[in-house]
Amino acid sequence: MTKVPPHLDRPADALDAAGLSEAIRFHNRAYFVDDAPVIPDQEFDRLVERLRQLEPDAPVLQEIGAGELSPDDKVEHESPMLSLDKCYDHAGLLHWAREQAGPFAASPKVDGAACTIHYDGNGKLRLAATRGDGRRGESIGHNVVDIPNVPKRLPAELVQRFGGLAIEVRGEVYMPLSNFEPIKEIYANPRNVAAGAIKAKEGGGVSAVELCFFAYDLLGWSVATERDKADLLQQMGFDPAPVEICSADGAAEIYQRWSDARPELDYEIDGVVFKIDDIEGQAKLGMTAHHPRWAIAWKFQGDSDQTTLVDVSFSLSRTGTITPVAVVEPVILSRASVTRATLHNLSNLRRLNLRLGDTLLLTRRGGVIPHVEGNRGGGDEPVMPPATCPSCGQPTVERQSTRRVSGEDVLTETLHCSAPNDCPAVRRERLLHFTAVLDMDGFGDKIIDGLLERELVADAAGLFDLDEASLLTLPRMGELLARRLLSAIDAARQVAPATLLVALGIDTLGRHAAGLLAARWTLHEILALEAEQLADLHSLGAITAERIVAGLAEQAPLIERLLARIELQRPAEATSTGGLLADQVVVFTGALQQLNRRDAQQLVVRLGGTAGSSITKSTTLVVVGGDGLEAARPSSKLKKARALADGGQAIEIISEEAFHARLP
Repeated sequence: MTKVPPHLDRPADALDAAGLSEAIRFHNRAYFVDDAPVIPDQEFDRLVERLRQLEPDAPVLQEIGAGELSPDDKVEHESPMLSLDKCYDHAGLLHWAREQAGPFAASPKVDGAACTIHYDGNGKLRLAATRGDGRRGESIGHNVVDIPNVPKRLPAELVQRFGGLAIEVRGEVYMPLSNFEPIKEIYANPRNVAAGAIKAKEGGGVSAVELCFFAYDLLGWSVATERDKADLLQQMGFDPAPVEICSADGAAEIYQRWSDARPELDYEIDGVVFKIDDIEGQAKLGMTAHHPRWAIAWKFQGDSDQTTLVDVSFSLSRTGTITPVAVVEPVILSRASVTRATLHNLSNLRRLNLRLGDTLLLTRRGGVIPHVEGNRGGGDEPVMPPATCPSCGQPTVERQSTRRVSGEDVLTETLHCSAPNDCPAVRRERLLHFTAVLDMDGFGDKIIDGLLERELVADAAGLFDLDEASLLTLPRMGELLARRLLSAIDAARQVAPATLLVALGIDTLGRHAAGLLAARWTLHEILALEAEQLADLHSLGAITAERIVAGLAEQAPLIERLLARIELQRPAEATSTGGLLADQVVVFTGALQQLNRRDAQQLVVRLGGTAGSSITKSTTLVVVGGDGLEAARPSSKLKKARALADGGQAIEIISEEAFHARLP
């Protein structure tokens, strides 16, 4: 066993700042690097807290953690951290639950910063990351290790019980209201403080020691129910989100109870999350591109108040959609001053029948998004949608779409610029989106605005034609910054096909859809696809497919110009096995015996395949759990798969045992 040097083997109060720094550095290495801690966690924490008192800016305080916990890293989530579907009343909850058997697990939705924490097979904290865009987040392990109720090592008996499997714990980092109270005059709200502190790369401001962590999900160790998951998280040393079991009819009582309890809690909540309690049932339902089908957040309506409508502005998105925004007299909602509130779309603008000077009822839905709930009237000058684009002056066009809400078809009208490819505001938003997706550091608002004003670029392809001389014509541009921008441009010349698709900013073509397309076709094949071919892909659907095809057709000239300036990277093999399930769309059905449904689907992805949740024309392999192949009453998925096979589709149906026999 490593021995503590004699001059450091002393209590925290007996060491000066230099000695504390040396001791912390020694014990940090023993724990995270050598995997051989020589003092209990509590003693290490006392050393750290004492140094914070003596020298808050001591460099070693930013070094605590393993090398993997560097704040400069980006972290790809092995399983997407998706948003939750939302409802705002009991009718919406019942509509979601109409085809779910239940029971349901209900937990408060803590208003914090979502993050994930990974532990290796020895139970040691390996890395942590923010949710980010759901696919990739920022490394925050250097701060997470300071959160008091985050275990730095999991109990050995649990690690042994689950066979030394690496695991991932997800939850919310939040600031207790008791810690926020002394600084409430400085910061807007506890959520912003927590988000800022957890991502801080340097000392100063609020420390992560003042934060807490609520655990709500566990990946890697199999459990049967959400109740079992909460119990296991508690055994691991976490504070899990409280779990109550209910029926759909009983959800309103739990919702109201948590709503009434908010003033007594030491943390903010913005709703109640309802999940199917059975983990196997969750896996059967699967996910959409945006949210899991097996969970929903019933959001609180948030603080409400009245204010006066001053103006309505119209902003453009990168897709050319024009969104109305209410500009109002300042009003305090959920501890924040609100001066603008979204009006969402043309339909909502017309429904509200706004006039300048009207008294509006504003609500921060879920305590977050300012929303105009109603119009009390009193104004005089009617608000009319613009006949021309506020940016380029071209005529605006109205479009209609239908979406399903609570079982009914709802018609929505939206306003668009008729010439988005020539619109300065749209070009600006597209360039900002493109540079952000390709991680082209330095290309912020001011640089993009300068490039457009001087007509140095017209679209994303023009970025790759820039040189130092042209960049130096921009205001406050020096040689060092110009070279840094050129370096970012050169780094972006090699790009993965899926990343390029996302960077184009096409409506509904996000990372999930782009990943599905790039996994099956080359870029030129994708450009030639028809909507029906895309709609067959799991989780896309007809409407999304039509929008993607239309967007690709519109962007085809830009794509060709980009391909003349960049090099597409070859997709990396999914694992060292060489992508055993490459080009396969695998669907599981029946009660799996060796893995739970979610772990089995993640295994498919790691082996290069696509995990489907329903049988479609794209399905190539169906894996049937247990004795399902011989069952007198086969599952609906198995029936459909057999029907497709009888009709000539190349779809293979095998047992779970046969599936695992193929694996390395």
